[in-house]
Amino acid sequence: MITYVGTANPGFAPYAMEELRRRIQGTKVSGLAPGETFLFTTGDFDPDPLLTDLRRNEPTFLRHMFPIDEETDVTESPEQSAEMLNQYAATLAERIKGKKVAIQVRKEQSSPFPYSSAEGRDVIAPIIQELGGEVVARDSDWIISIYASKKKLYMGCSLPRNNLSDWPGGAVRFRKDEGLISRAAFKLLEAERAFKLPLDQFSNALDLGAAPGGWTSVLLERGLKVTAVDPAEMDPALEYHPRLRHLRQNSADVSFAPGSFDLLVCDMSWDPRHTCRIVSELASSLSAGGSGIITLKLMHRKPFQSIQDITESYSRVFDIRQVKQLFHNREEVTMWVKRK
Repeated sequence: MITYVGTANPGFAPYAMEELRRRIQGTKVSGLAPGETFLFTTGDFDPDPLLTDLRRNEPTFLRHMFPIDEETDVTESPEQSAEMLNQYAATLAERIKGKKVAIQVRKEQSSPFPYSSAEGRDVIAPIIQELGGEVVARDSDWIISIYASKKKLYMGCSLPRNNLSDWPGGAVRFRKDEGLISRAAFKLLEAERAFKLPLDQFSNALDLGAAPGGWTSVLLERGLKVTAVDPAEMDPALEYHPRLRHLRQNSADVSFAPGSFDLLVCDMSWDPRHTCRIVSELASSLSAGGSGIITLKLMHRKPFQSIQDITESYSRVFDIRQVKQLFHNREEVTMWVKRK
């Protein structure tokens, strides 16, 4: 039995924990940082097949995980904390020699752990280098994960793919370029990563509820032609773009010839049932096998029931490929579908 530190979006840890209870027979779960970070075990399952299953069919609300190799009482002493970190790093010699190693340090807000993320990395990095490892920020062979709770310091080393995300705590962060039209663009960029769905493989996209154009701007940057539907104005930076057609209409009032698009995206903050009706009615405008990336608003804090009801409705015309609460989601999840 292995114990893991799991992370979900703020307020959604109870749902991530419930997902794991349903997936892992005999698992035990307990909270750490309220609503966000928690512990869970592999229960009665062999860890390796379990990890394979979690990678292939990711839970919706579990954003990040890492196995605990060692745990100890947390201390506010910099000297004692550094000693504990260095002692753990020294046990990894065989694994990290000649390998690229990322060091990810996080702590609960109320933890007395004396180091920031950067300071914790700086403590461990010299030991990793002495042991023959190369310390990197991205594209690592191994990830050393440190999490300081209010009472305990948890330490583990794992393959990036087994963490579900190679970002610390699954917090996928993009640089805010000056030309970014809206922060909603981050959601589409993260969906591209999470679903392993390169947007530049598509050629003609339909963006429903597009204004002011955050998702449209990403698609245009990827080289797609975009039909943006929204009665509101698009950002002036997109005006006159040669690959953009803006229809100033409600999404419920448009129609297109069958197979007009190979990608449909929708980030409308409406009742998800209403959004489902609109998107489903426009499904024929997608070519066979065309993809859709759709935001689902979660209703009345009943996410499991909301997701089940809405995905059943979408499944009449789409194959549901994945539903995931992204780091940039709030009271919502993002769904990837393919037209049947």
